[in-house]
Amino acid sequence: MTFTEKFEELKEKYASKADFSKINYDFAAQISLTDFDCENTFYVARINNKTDVQPYNYYDNTVSIKIDSSLLEELLEGKKNPVNEFLLGNIDAEGDASHALALIDALKTKKRTRKKSEIVIK
Repeated sequence: MTFTEKFEELKEKYASKADFSKINYDFAAQISLTDFDCENTFYVARINNKTDVQPYNYYDNTVSIKIDSSLLEELLEGKKNPVNEFLLGNIDAEGDASHALALIDALKTKKRTRKKSEIVIK
């Protein structure tokens, strides 16, 4: 998969559904994918309560993250813990780590809880 394809997939799957309501400050996270086939950089910025996601470097970022795309998706799906992965050396982050954690939380897919009326018994 090329970087452009992976970027568009991530943007559609996560960024388009992100919830930034708990973030009341400006930040810019530069994310560098380390995969051999789609290695490149994109950013997620939240400036003046407006979110922008673009396939470019953001040199004046508040946090810079280097990560494999599959690990990024596992974090966003809640399958892995970002702090543990950082401590294991699977994520390289420089800058304000709280911005990285807030970004993961905002982008994370929310698990839908079923209502009792939705339970189907066979």
